[in-house]
Amino acid sequence: MELTLIEKKQETLDAVSFFFKPSFPILWTPGQFLIYNLEHKNPDIRGKMRFFTISSAPFENHIAITTKIDDKTPSSFKKALNQIPIGGKIQTKGPDGNFVLEDVFAEYVFIAGGIGITPFRPIILDLANDKSPINVTLLYANKTGDILFKNELEEIAKSNPNFKINYFISPNHIDEDSIKKLVPNLKQPLYYISGPNNMVEDLLAVLKKLGVEDKRIKLDYFHGYETI
Repeated sequence: MELTLIEKKQETLDAVSFFFKPSFPILWTPGQFLIYNLEHKNPDIRGKMRFFTISSAPFENHIAITTKIDDKTPSSFKKALNQIPIGGKIQTKGPDGNFVLEDVFAEYVFIAGGIGITPFRPIILDLANDKSPINVTLLYANKTGDILFKNELEEIAKSNPNFKINYFISPNHIDEDSIKKLVPNLKQPLYYISGPNNMVEDLLAVLKKLGVEDKRIKLDYFHGYETI
């Protein structure tokens, strides 16, 4: 499938969203990803292909990629992505992935590290758009106070009292004590963790230590990012 770039937005100092129109209508479930292939000169060792969560919700009627781009040492793929002009094309296939809600009425704990917030944005926006219950405690770690999607998520929280947002700005981290403090009934919610590999693995170990069953945990790994 071919996507055409229709808009580009600087979300934070180092995060950019790219908005695309698909060549034909595409259906996806919030939290899923697409596989992108971008032809460009001198690709680095990771090549011409990447996996990106769809950071837009289906009702928004476009496909969005939101990613961090290091101006000093971007990968060849992200450098090429950042140089696509409005009207430029990229090839993709999918969607795929099971980092999706199975029961909108369940209680959830979403744990996000930095760019790992991207699958949670469409999930939360979709719940709000459908006027479904948002029984979510969000634990959101970031290196700085320049927080991706902050205003948007807080606006939703204003009218959804069961949607609670908790920020952890470095050097503060999400750990065993903070989870116990913010999630009183530890074994009741479903836990979704999304972020850098090491962070996801560390928090998986913490949840297991707290007695959370494997079947109540879903993981989404963002490769190539430092632990927050």
